[in-house]
Amino acid sequence: MIRAVLLDMDGTILDTEEFITWSFTEASRIVGVGVDAGLVRRSIGRPLDEFHQLVFKGLSRDKYMELMRVRSKIVEENWRRMVRVFEDAPPALAGLKARGFKLAVASSSRVERILEYLSYFKLIDFFDAVSGVTDGVRGKPQPDVVVNALSKLGVRPGEAVYVGDREVDCQASHAAGVPFILVNRNGYDYDYGSCRPDYSVETLETLIDLVLYINKTKIVQ
Repeated sequence: MIRAVLLDMDGTILDTEEFITWSFTEASRIVGVGVDAGLVRRSIGRPLDEFHQLVFKGLSRDKYMELMRVRSKIVEENWRRMVRVFEDAPPALAGLKARGFKLAVASSSRVERILEYLSYFKLIDFFDAVSGVTDGVRGKPQPDVVVNALSKLGVRPGEAVYVGDREVDCQASHAAGVPFILVNRNGYDYDYGSCRPDYSVETLETLIDLVLYINKTKIVQ
């Protein structure tokens, strides 16, 4: 029986893909480094060290850290005007909450950033727990943020589902023993060969019905 719904933040609750991509391309322009915007977009959600190897392969560590410092300033100055909440997220969260499901965010972002964003967009009260990267808790595709969320909610892996939009979300979810629901709103070219989701929706509008269906049919024990 599903008792809890865990959700990724970027790309699932908040529409941040264009902003994240722009922040890296703009920082790269400022420090004089070439970058493939498409590769940035496809690599969103990866841990920073892996992101470095994928997107800025060959760039020295010092130059990469300079770029990240510039990007951090860009993000702080611009996120409030460029990030938005997906319209289907608040009704889905409210509906799940009203039906008694425990809710948590499990994100590769720093806990401080998650709290800041959710508070700014007035979403924080929907959640019973927030799990992000901190000392001893690694980002996805490692399962740590998902496992940490389960612990905070007091539920077992079979009593939860994890909702996300990327392959790393699926990998972290399955590594934690939690069924994964892919939300694919914009036809993102998801690589099913890397990790196959257990379920898929095109909008969070149908998430409540799916979770209720899972419980009704007892597909997940």
